[in-house]
Amino acid sequence: MRTIHTLSAVLCAGFLSVSAYATVLTFDNAGSSTIPFDYGDRVNASGVDSGGRTGFNLTFGETPNVQVEMYTADYQNGSWAQLDNLFVWGTQYADLTDVAYHSPSNQGARFIFTADATHYVRLHSFQMGGWPLSNRTLPFLQVLVDGSPVFTQTNVAISGTTANTFSFDPSVVKGSVIEIRFGGDWNVGIDNIGFSQELIPEPASLLALGAGLAGLALRRRKR
Repeated sequence: MRTIHTLSAVLCAGFLSVSAYATVLTFDNAGSSTIPFDYGDRVNASGVDSGGRTGFNLTFGETPNVQVEMYTADYQNGSWAQLDNLFVWGTQYADLTDVAYHSPSNQGARFIFTADATHYVRLHSFQMGGWPLSNRTLPFLQVLVDGSPVFTQTNVAISGTTANTFSFDPSVVKGSVIEIRFGGDWNVGIDNIGFSQELIPEPASLLALGAGLAGLALRRRKR
């Protein structure tokens, strides 16, 4: 996959990051035209997911504590219920290679990342391109954290030349469950989905951190 530099969406804030690792879903190793429902599920340190698929991109490490689901979803009726698999297409979705797209053409795609109880899942970025090397208008695009929308756009301009990159602050866009939903045009595909896991600090660790910060504040005030 090529590195694309077009920035379309950024969510920013500061937060403490603990034990973070990230996997990038490139769909290069999906295996056929049909993408398995659990593609990218629980990728380990060897780059192997729970379905035995190998060669995952471990840019920042593994994500063994994140369950992954993806499928064509019912966008037209608004239920986002599972309809069928997603599919992979090799070229001409802008300058991306091996992208995921939904079928039928007027339905949608749904990606669900669910963390184990001891972890958060965090979203870093994803890319989208128009086919066949054509600018498209995507009717709907949304990111949800624990069921609440944190990013929603309609009638999104998607490039057919240089792919759009949607980037998020992973310290903010994190929770027990993260979803990506888009729909209305199968000539818009998605690629290079970067997500990570973060260990949830234990209460004792949080108390120690709070005490340390309070001590620093008091020290500065005395000075």
